[in-house]
Amino acid sequence: MKHVKRLFVTLIIIMIAAVFVNAKTRFFKDISKNIPFLEENYPQIADYISELSDDVNEAISHIPTPSEMLAKIRNTELPIDPDDIASNIYYSSDTMLNFYQKQNISVAINENNELDVYGISDSANDKYLVYRFQDENGELIKQYTGAADSEGKFRKIMDIPDGTYQFALFTGPEQFGEFSSKVYNYIYLEPNETGSWSVSLSPVYDHNVTEYEKNKSISSALKNTYAICSDESSVSELAASVTEGCSTDYDKALAIHDWICDNIYYDSDSISGDFNNAPYVASDVLAEKRAVCLGYANLYAAMCRSLSIPCNVVTGYALGVFETSDSEWNDSNINTTEANHAWNEVYLDSRWVIVDTTWDSGNKIRNSQWENEGETSHLYFDANLRFFSTNHKILEYTRR
Repeated sequence: MKHVKRLFVTLIIIMIAAVFVNAKTRFFKDISKNIPFLEENYPQIADYISELSDDVNEAISHIPTPSEMLAKIRNTELPIDPDDIASNIYYSSDTMLNFYQKQNISVAINENNELDVYGISDSANDKYLVYRFQDENGELIKQYTGAADSEGKFRKIMDIPDGTYQFALFTGPEQFGEFSSKVYNYIYLEPNETGSWSVSLSPVYDHNVTEYEKNKSISSALKNTYAICSDESSVSELAASVTEGCSTDYDKALAIHDWICDNIYYDSDSISGDFNNAPYVASDVLAEKRAVCLGYANLYAAMCRSLSIPCNVVTGYALGVFETSDSEWNDSNINTTEANHAWNEVYLDSRWVIVDTTWDSGNKIRNSQWENEGETSHLYFDANLRFFSTNHKILEYTRR
């Protein structure tokens, strides 16, 4: 009986040691490279061990640390060393959808109670514009057209027709032909009792401001972790190559955004469950060039961190992520604690810049077909929190 107990204890110790090694190293993750004999003779076992490594670390990532558990019990935030806090300058604007200087849009109600839409785009694909006023069913009420000037600047001042609920903006490279949505179903207009119009404020905006303004640790946003593997040579070497010639961290963050949006494909097939799950570990996303939102966010964070640029992965709820998802905020999703999306906040020039590479990428995998549905957008690079809140709710800043 003692031998059985010893064997059992030994097995438990071995399992704990294996879990610890798996969390701290990539030995099991890269079992094929570490034990070539296994890959050569038993490739299926090697694949199973590598996949199990991911599953174990995914499970571990959801286990709170003792300090996190204590903070949860006390209903308080984890303390951060004052010297480690990232001071945050919050850029606020009622009109701008994003702050990227070369491609941004503003939507405002002017003193004449008209809708004033203006901005700039350095893309030839956005030269011609269609402005649509729609009712609450998405049906067209009135439509205007316009074009950007030789510098890419555009502006349109329009009367708002009665019955308007939504405003949508479409852009295209030619005056006639196919136009793609720049902003759709996320700008809502409402009249007040005096008949003047206003742009609706998202019901999750105040919540997002509270989460966004919380103190955040710089060192945590620079960590090399299992999934955000910034020390992996494939990640760090690519980041250095992509940002070569960039003079500021802002330009580096932009270059990484553009590379990921141009080269990584959103794997819709993996969402349907018909194919293998998409990778979420940054180095795997890089190797396979496919991911869903968490993979996009982990890769972006890993590449930024490899350049000593603090970057967090943020999980939350976003409208319209799946075909069956809500397209508007309601009592249920406003109060949800269930995440369905992930994005980033990168620390640049003493402020946390919001970046969603998933939503800015035009690459998709559907029915095993790798397709490009349009050029990279910058609507969600340096997004304004006010606009971002029209379709994103912040839930958690990933610490591991």
